[in-house]
Amino acid sequence: MFFYGAGKELNDPRILTDVGDVPVQEIRDCGVDDDRLMNIISESVKLVMEEDPLRPLVLGGDHSISYPVVRAVSEKLGGPVDILHLDAHPDIYHSFEGNKYSHASSFARIMEGGYARRLLQVGIRSITSEGREQGKRFGVEQYEMRTFSRDRQKLGEGVKGVYISVDIDCMDPAFAPGVSHIEPGGLSFRDVLNILHNLQGDVVAADVVEFNPQRDTVDGMTAMVAAKLVRELTAKISK
Repeated sequence: MFFYGAGKELNDPRILTDVGDVPVQEIRDCGVDDDRLMNIISESVKLVMEEDPLRPLVLGGDHSISYPVVRAVSEKLGGPVDILHLDAHPDIYHSFEGNKYSHASSFARIMEGGYARRLLQVGIRSITSEGREQGKRFGVEQYEMRTFSRDRQKLGEGVKGVYISVDIDCMDPAFAPGVSHIEPGGLSFRDVLNILHNLQGDVVAADVVEFNPQRDTVDGMTAMVAAKLVRELTAKISK
């Protein structure tokens, strides 16, 4: 398999291999509380990272998984990371509907824990006053779509590396309609590729989240887009 975008062969299992699933919903259905569930996810990621030089590329699920994954990466590497977060929403509520581990609160937990030095949020086009206030509180660099530019993002200097979190709804629904929270006016697929290709820094881990197959009614288009993003991120992470 040859990927056109980054020009790397990805069919070598040393470049990309599936190490299995964490059955998040099944664990929750067994009555495991959210604190323990977050720990299970973190420990699973750390286990994978024991096998040097494996670097985790985690697929959601909703955006709640980013907190335990980033925590694991930061703790395993011994310091904070810089985060590039592509999303229609900032996901930085203190809590959402009473749940501090909600998909809408993952980056509040990350910043509170000191697991990120810089957090760049790109593609934002649905944000509340609380989202902006939380951004100011944590020193988040929020780039809303109304001010979006394609400038090269330089991350990773002085930290353990760069983490990329891609919520599929960062893209306009014309490109990826199979998401739970549709927000018109987003990035194009080419915009996302340009951002990833122009990113400077050592990418040590990533996630792709919020694909909803029940809403992917246009010939599996969003699944294809998500798969392309996984391949791009694999090429970006691999050495």
